Amino acid sequence: MLVDRADEVSQFGVRISNARITGSLDLAACRVGFPIQFQDCRFAEPLMLEGSSIHSLAVVGTSPRLKAGASSSLPGILGNGMRLDRDLVLSQTLITGAHRTTSSLSRTAAVWLTEASIHGRLLAVGTAIDTAGDRSIQADRCQVTGDIRLVQGFRANGEIRLIGAQLGGSLDLAGCELVPRNGRAIDLAEATLGGSVFLTDTPGHKPVVHGRLEMGRTSVNGRVLIRGARLEAPEAGIGRHLYNVKDPAARLAILAQGATIRGELTMSEATSVVGGVTLAGATVDGGLLIDGTSVRNEHDVALDLTHARIGTKVSAVEVDVHGTVDLDGAEIAGPLDLRAAVLSRPADRYCLSAVRSVVLGDVRLRDARVGGTYPSESPGTSGGVRFRGAELSGMFDAGGAQVMSPGDTSVNLHDVKIAGNLRLCAGFRSVGLVALNRASVEGRLQCDEGSFEWRRRETGDPRPTRVNDRESAFEAISATIRGGTGLGWHVDGAVDFTDARTSYVADRIDQDWPRHRSYLSGFTYERYTALSMHGSGEWGWKARARWLRLCDPAGSGDAGDPGPWEQAARTLKGHGDSAGSEEILMAYLRTKRQRRVGWARFRVMRGLDRVINDWFLGYGYRPLRALIPLGLLILAVAGPLLPTSGNHVMRATDPSGVVYTPQGELSQIEAGKHPQDPCGRGKVRCFNPWLYGIDTVVPIVDLKQRTAWAPSTDAGGGPMLAWVNVATLAGWAISSLFVVGLARAGSRALT
Repeated sequence: MLVDRADEVSQFGVRISNARITGSLDLAACRVGFPIQFQDCRFAEPLMLEGSSIHSLAVVGTSPRLKAGASSSLPGILGNGMRLDRDLVLSQTLITGAHRTTSSLSRTAAVWLTEASIHGRLLAVGTAIDTAGDRSIQADRCQVTGDIRLVQGFRANGEIRLIGAQLGGSLDLAGCELVPRNGRAIDLAEATLGGSVFLTDTPGHKPVVHGRLEMGRTSVNGRVLIRGARLEAPEAGIGRHLYNVKDPAARLAILAQGATIRGELTMSEATSVVGGVTLAGATVDGGLLIDGTSVRNEHDVALDLTHARIGTKVSAVEVDVHGTVDLDGAEIAGPLDLRAAVLSRPADRYCLSAVRSVVLGDVRLRDARVGGTYPSESPGTSGGVRFRGAELSGMFDAGGAQVMSPGDTSVNLHDVKIAGNLRLCAGFRSVGLVALNRASVEGRLQCDEGSFEWRRRETGDPRPTRVNDRESAFEAISATIRGGTGLGWHVDGAVDFTDARTSYVADRIDQDWPRHRSYLSGFTYERYTALSMHGSGEWGWKARARWLRLCDPAGSGDAGDPGPWEQAARTLKGHGDSAGSEEILMAYLRTKRQRRVGWARFRVMRGLDRVINDWFLGYGYRPLRALIPLGLLILAVAGPLLPTSGNHVMRATDPSGVVYTPQGELSQIEAGKHPQDPCGRGKVRCFNPWLYGIDTVVPIVDLKQRTAWAPSTDAGGGPMLAWVNVATLAGWAISSLFVVGLARAGSRALT
């Protein structure tokens, strides 16, 4: 009827209902130019359609498909190379069988459509494929002009293989159930889809896939939408293609390395994935949207986007991921949004890794929970965040996030480039080391109300490790933060700003810097400001000197690095406080003196050092202070010689040998006479106590007083003579210190 008497069939074709067909329907290599429909029919033999050309074919049922008692049943289709001008419909049909063809040397399938051409749609609504073979459908390199719809209760217990297939429309898997025995649910490797891929829920049907979706090098011109589905990967190593997976132990639910998706890839809320999702090297032009999704692949890679290219954003708001999110080398042409995400149980040290990635937008980790986020979790659940060498065109916002990696690196931003602000504030908590070494931040570093701990406060574990042997909570070695650094944090651990550069420092001197655990060597900045950005900050030299003494890692040992003190002095001087600048430097030298060992242990020497440097020289920064002891010494010499009772011991001799006292010629005074001219009319220089004191104390001055007058031991001037000699020596010492102080001041002025 279909071939020999085709001229008797109308243009509407043939429909056979409620029949039981016991023979073989063999249309191989035949041409049928009208529609064929079998409704509620049961076949005893598979359909033989290889190489045939048929207008359209439908094998459908009207009652729900059941393994026993189905209204429509078919023991297989052998349709390799067939051509359909319109649709192939297999809805509400139970398909069984396990057949071999020349298209495969080792595998069996229930439905063979290899290299078939369907110029319409392939519909299987509510269909069940229950095969004892390897695959439910094998349709390698087939061509379907329209959609393939395996929907609304479609169920298959074997692999659906569409390698190299070309679909003009979409692949719709809404409400399907795929439970293959060999681990591969659908294989779309190297297929081309003109439309989209849908794996969504429908009323009464939630999609369930207990196997792997393989889309290696698949090209999808539309989008991929997974909604309300449950995907569970096969056990590691089951159903693995040697040419697809490098790691035989990987447990993957979605394998789409090198795939190209022109639209977005969306996994919406209520979707759960047990196993890994691999998009390594894939291109997703429309963005990756997985808000509210659960992906669990504990202690392995849960989401692999290594070297992927995402055309817009990656949105993973409120995701729950057990395993590592790997973005190494990825390029994201938009923001990376992980707000309120929960990331735990990584494959190694990091829950989120984005080494050398490029993000043309913000990285949003606000309110995320990373690593061991709950006190009840074991240390094995710890894990950090790594963006080593990444380039971020926006800000890095981790406000309110918690990153737990005790004894290890919690936030690794080594060599990262951030065009915006770096926000580790507003309730941010890190347990572990936050590392910004060699990072470049164009905006501000904001740490206000953040908590930085090198280990968990609640338990005190772990001990220092090789990664963090200094028990550091924060490191920014050689970092550049151009917008300024705002602290206002709570720190339990060492802080290291060695060789870092920033525009300003906003801090609380007595709270933000760990005592003797702050490393500031080479740390340069331009000014101080308030945390609120509306004040001037702490500029007082006394407060800054206290800050530097508090921070100095040298503690009570040897003197620390002068660099931080000199930087503070430059900052004060650069803003017009030269006196405060010098006071800072003097405070450093004072601190250095207090930490000396050896001779400085003796109180007398420490006291003398303090008198000389603190009171009289200001460590070379106040050389004019040396004039004070010089003046006092002059007063001490001249004072006793002012009254006659004190200067009567002074004697001078003229060229003829006549002896004089300050009152006149000695012989006349002894004779009871009162000389009218005490200087003998210029024979000797007149005595002046003040000039004598200056001449005695100041060595570089010669007023001819000391050479003309001297205390006489015969007149009881022995004590005065001794005092004058002592004053001379003291004057030499103080004057030398004065000259050295002037030289130091001149040298600093020149430099």
